[in-house]
Amino acid sequence: MSSNSFTLDINEKYTRLVDISFLNGKITLESLGVANTIGNFFDDDTEKSIENQSEIISKMCGDLKINKKNVKVIIPDSQSFSQILEFPKLNEKELLSAVRYQSDQFIPMPIEEIVLDIEVLKEDKEKSKNTILIIASPKKIVDRVEKAVEYAGLSPESLENELSAFGRFYSEVLAPQQKGATIALNFGFTNTSLYLVDSATSMILMNRNLKLGLDLFLKELRFNFELPETKAFDVLKTIGFEKNASYDVGTITAPILRELLNETSKFILLGKEKFALPITKIYCYNHNNHILAFEKKITELLSIPAESLLLREQLVPNPLSQSFSSDMSSFISGMGGAIR
Repeated sequence: MSSNSFTLDINEKYTRLVDISFLNGKITLESLGVANTIGNFFDDDTEKSIENQSEIISKMCGDLKINKKNVKVIIPDSQSFSQILEFPKLNEKELLSAVRYQSDQFIPMPIEEIVLDIEVLKEDKEKSKNTILIIASPKKIVDRVEKAVEYAGLSPESLENELSAFGRFYSEVLAPQQKGATIALNFGFTNTSLYLVDSATSMILMNRNLKLGLDLFLKELRFNFELPETKAFDVLKTIGFEKNASYDVGTITAPILRELLNETSKFILLGKEKFALPITKIYCYNHNNHILAFEKKITELLSIPAESLLLREQLVPNPLSQSFSSDMSSFISGMGGAIR
């Protein structure tokens, strides 16, 4: 499947461009690119930051010789609200009304200030119930992103968050069809998302968002070792959690890692209690490639095999897959958006 559109994954730290072909469960990389997102793009209400972000997008498209004008856009989970709920089987109008009625339970904003999207994940005809994925994002965030894309001369074809993109990626690309469940650990820059996925059905059963990400690890290194940001990035990527190194990253960042894994453990226990599924694996992606031995440390402390989504079996080998081989997990959301 070749598409007349490409994908932009815009998060707090990076803007990633993804253009792929997808056929028979295999991904062929056509173009990949990364640039820094404008600082505070999602929080800055000025028109100037939108214009600056559009210039970054335009430059990426020019540098990568992207001639397509239609674009699918991914925004971070941190800029949206996601919930998976069961509802009685209703028609579309009744379902939307029921979702709006219950929205104040998980969306801390007035309903008139958000853009709401719903997707039926599962139909239970026997119990006459549907499992629904509800995603909402502030209108001002949606407007900013759409303007930045349009100012770059592109046409937004769709907009979704990371959870939605990963759900499609898992079912279309990974789809292990085995017993048990998988945890997807989407390690972001300011936030981390946890998804519990039923391995047999490829359906996301439960999700949680933590206000903890790569930026906290960087801040600890910068403060304790008095490092500039570029050096802190380098230390995490080249030393990370390896022992007997010149910088004791493990000790300095231990409280942050402990909090991350404690919350992950709680999520795992809740999932087991609610769905009675054993956790067989933890898939890590997004900014996990910025910390050496990240998955090794998680495996050691949680006693569950953790691995980075490097896609060695799912990618058709070409120069791009080789060049980005160690960073492939950072493009998962973009790939999920691309096969929409």
